Amino acid sequence: MEADISGSQRKVLTSSVAPARRTMGEAGIPVRDGKTLPFKVVRGWSAPAGIYLERFYLIDPESREVLYESRAVERSLWGLQGLTEFVTEVRDPISLMPGKYAVVFSLGGLMGGEIPVEAFDASAEEAA
Repeated sequence: MEADISGSQRKVLTSSVAPARRTMGEAGIPVRDGKTLPFKVVRGWSAPAGIYLERFYLIDPESREVLYESRAVERSLWGLQGLTEFVTEVRDPISLMPGKYAVVFSLGGLMGGEIPVEAFDASAEEAA
């Protein structure tokens, strides 16, 4: 039997987006007054060992418009035999309304995955 090695072999196998403050929930992007509050983006890459530029994008899933682009970071990946996990905390406010969005993951300029994410109104949680 031959291995299937077609494609880029760069894939996000685990991922999540959640508020930086656990008291605000387990998932999604908190928004107050049209601006995001700090949130974390976690992803586990499976890719051939090497050094890559890695980044992610927050997009409108219908129009595919990029609403936020993380800075590109040079990352060292362990290889296909194990996941290499990265966590980024987005602290700078992004203009965003509550609603449905997507996060797209990129490694070495190639898309490695996409997940849906909900931005939610955190005004009530913050007031509590």
